[in-house]
Amino acid sequence: MKQNFLQKAMLVSLSVMLIGISAGLSTGKQASANSDNEADTKRTLKVLYWNEDDFNMTYGNLFSQKYPNTNIEVVAPAGMEAIKDYNGAIQKYSPDLVMLPPYHYKQLSTDKKLVDLEPLIKRDKYDTTTLYPGLLDELKKQGGGKLYGLSPKADSYALLYNADLFKKYNVKVPKDGMTWKEILNLAQKFPTKGDKNSRIWGLSSFGSSNLVMDIARTEGLTYMDPNSLKASANTAAWKNAYHLASEATKSGVLDERISLSGKSYLESSSFIMGRSAMIVASISQLQSLEAAKRGVKNYKPFTLGIAAGPAASKDQESTGNVFINEIFAIPVGADHVDAAWDFIKYFNGEDYAAEYYKSKSSNNSIGAPLSRMTKEYSGYKLDAFYKLRPNLDSSITSYALMNKSPNFELKFRSILLKELTQVVNGKKSLAKATAAIQSGTQAAADKLK
Repeated sequence: MKQNFLQKAMLVSLSVMLIGISAGLSTGKQASANSDNEADTKRTLKVLYWNEDDFNMTYGNLFSQKYPNTNIEVVAPAGMEAIKDYNGAIQKYSPDLVMLPPYHYKQLSTDKKLVDLEPLIKRDKYDTTTLYPGLLDELKKQGGGKLYGLSPKADSYALLYNADLFKKYNVKVPKDGMTWKEILNLAQKFPTKGDKNSRIWGLSSFGSSNLVMDIARTEGLTYMDPNSLKASANTAAWKNAYHLASEATKSGVLDERISLSGKSYLESSSFIMGRSAMIVASISQLQSLEAAKRGVKNYKPFTLGIAAGPAASKDQESTGNVFINEIFAIPVGADHVDAAWDFIKYFNGEDYAAEYYKSKSSNNSIGAPLSRMTKEYSGYKLDAFYKLRPNLDSSITSYALMNKSPNFELKFRSILLKELTQVVNGKKSLAKATAAIQSGTQAAADKLK
């Protein structure tokens, strides 16, 4: 009897121990599952991407180091070409993760085909305070008010200026949020006389037709409705862009990025060599300035200023000069939502940002800035690249037009160049050139119908 009692007591004690161990293991598993390091059990992440090798080189290998227990399966239905029908590919391959151009992100968001990320952000207390705030707002806008995706990179532009030249010629330095009209007015305050190989220029640009496209992008203008194929290159906003660009060219303030015979790219750049007051450029221009310090003989550095801009004239807190290539999103019905979310968190997170900028600094190739904001690069402050809210509307329309005809924008630019050259040379009025641009664009579009 006593023996039975002892046996029962031992069994009870053993049961309690097992329950405790089980609870501990359960808690450990939960903590591990919620950890940013890796899932504690083998899992699969199916990714829809245009090319498996490119995916692994850009993302897959890095993610596998962070999450070694996640097996990545890449489905690449397009081979080496862009995926045109994401909706069909999602239905066919049932991926857990997709990387979308803005056009398809908006399309799938409108059709409610993507998972809302905000509940996941709230659940994991994922820090979004240092993500590019304007980009988050724009992704929500394109998503109809909800955040269906995150983009790790945002190739934004800013107004870089030579503060030494502004001081020398007693010109007030640029401020954040200036429009193209204001920038070109500033450019005209600098001298326009002298030999083109040695004189001072107000603004570096690629000529009037390219400047028109820069202005149009900033303002969010489109020259064609991708659905109706009706040209819209003669609106008041387009006429203003033609006017600003042609007048700037005629006034002689644009250096037009002249290539000097026998000189390298760096030596041919009037801005890099300290002979241009301003340039609208991406963050890669900072890399070129650093390269000039190291590689150009007798190079004379100057004080660089960076202002947010150019800004859209109708909303000087926004700009179209931000380019997004890939928005990470999770399709509705995905089998492995947590694995996909871990992927999105990592490539939009602090750890990846630190590794990215460290590697870019070591090989002197910064590329596009990350949406996870960083304060500086090689001593240059980067806050100006993040101040304005991106407007993706025109890039979405351009993508739709490219799907209709990959070469259509080249045709439009060709028409633009021909007509504005005649305006600048005094051979045609701006009104007649505008009419010719509109009719030529419509004639080219009619051939697509």
